[in-house]
Amino acid sequence: MKKLPKLKKVGSINELSYLANRDPRYLDLAIRSANNLGGNYKTLDEAINWLITNAMETDEEGVVGEINFCRDVV
Repeated sequence: MKKLPKLKKVGSINELSYLANRDPRYLDLAIRSANNLGGNYKTLDEAINWLITNAMETDEEGVVGEINFCRDVV
């Protein structure tokens, strides 16, 4: 079985959304990141909305940092 390359860091929530629509590993990352930030989501739309809400309440840089932290456990 061929090993998949490690997920690349994302630069924004929009980039994560784009990648998640094309690669199920990024979908898992989006959901895992949203849940790690206090959500309990199962779909991409729910997860992205929660990540955007968090970014509006804090800043996108911090949320993207959390997403990239979570990619190590995907």
